[in-house]
Amino acid sequence: MPSTYVPSSRFQDAAAYLSGAPSLSKVSNSTKLEIYGLFKYLTVSHTPNSSRPGLLDFAGRAKWDAWKSVGEGYRDRVFEVEERYLQIAIELGWKEGERKEEFQTPPGTSSSQDESDDGDIWDKEDEPKGGGIGFGVTVSKISQEGEETRPDGSFHTYAVAGDTEGLKAYLESHAEAQVDTKDEYGYTALHMASDRGHIEIVKLLLDRGANSSIKDTDGFTALELAQVAEHDEVVQILDSRL
Repeated sequence: MPSTYVPSSRFQDAAAYLSGAPSLSKVSNSTKLEIYGLFKYLTVSHTPNSSRPGLLDFAGRAKWDAWKSVGEGYRDRVFEVEERYLQIAIELGWKEGERKEEFQTPPGTSSSQDESDDGDIWDKEDEPKGGGIGFGVTVSKISQEGEETRPDGSFHTYAVAGDTEGLKAYLESHAEAQVDTKDEYGYTALHMASDRGHIEIVKLLLDRGANSSIKDTDGFTALELAQVAEHDEVVQILDSRL
């Protein structure tokens, strides 16, 4: 948490309001992500203190990017960040000086700031499933249950799971398999293994001729994904094969 910043009572009241504001159901994901990034900047640290979530954690990656964007945009201008947060809260119906118990919270939602529960702000039909937006709470990651049994049924399954022996067996029994084939999300097996830090999988795929220059849907190569995720050994391996 920023050492020179102590959340003001105005900020705390605004955060309490936003944790269950009915108006949030009508705002865009970009606004929700901005609120999230501002909140994390003010209450945790100026930039994310963990690696960027994996490729299949779509909401987690979006939140991480939003937090990072706030840090890079505002740098050490803490009070500007708080003013922006308060401005958005006011636009969404918060009235300064209104006590927390006066806030109108829709039935079935919670304004609790228990750090073990995000709320369910992202669990809407038109929004990514998994975590709450975290207006006053900890980020919960999209559930990655089932990643090891992906629907495409290809060697991407083994790349995600880090199953080197399984991947070897698959490639040996499927001579027609193309290691640079993209899955339904636009990622190659090398993208996934690099992002997850699966060193032996990365080596195996490169030995089988995987093209490390292929870009994913966001324009990142396997090397760039490994760099963002801070998998230094994978970075070295990929860099040495260029």
